[in-house]
Amino acid sequence: MMHDRRRWVMDTSAYIHLCRAGHASLIEALAPDGIVLVPADVSTEIDRGRDRHQGTPPVSAVGWAELVVLSEPEIWTQLQVKAQLAGRPADHLGECAVIAVARHRDLVAILDDRAAVAQADLLGVASRDTLWIVVEAYKELFDRDRDRAAKVVDDLLATGMYLPVTSGDSLFSWAYEQGLLP
Repeated sequence: MMHDRRRWVMDTSAYIHLCRAGHASLIEALAPDGIVLVPADVSTEIDRGRDRHQGTPPVSAVGWAELVVLSEPEIWTQLQVKAQLAGRPADHLGECAVIAVARHRDLVAILDDRAAVAQADLLGVASRDTLWIVVEAYKELFDRDRDRAAKVVDDLLATGMYLPVTSGDSLFSWAYEQGLLP
């Protein structure tokens, strides 16, 4: 059973790929209160990506996502994280916003970018990734049905999502190594 019931703040990658793979229902089923927060910068990234990523609904069209606007202290944290992640001016704004909201509101950041996870760790922000969501679905929703969980991973890989596994079948050894499964 999931013990941390803090709300999630979701980044672009998890949102787009779970939607494109046909598994957005996992977000609603697993997120505390069935709602994830999506910062405005992430919503903008999702909207920009919708042309390239068919099957991705805007944040305003789903009942399980709530758009949030950053407060002034959150904007300052976003800028501090952005300075650490560098890149072009628009690079990493979504990840930085997710980390800022999670930090100031004591929420869980859903991030797949390893550099962003490292920044979250430095700020004491709890973070999870898309594969963690799949493992939770395996434990909480799929009655430990390995085939169902493997299919979700294979569907995510089919969208072009980079994952630290090469197939759905390799999810379980990875999850054991990460301490996500006993």
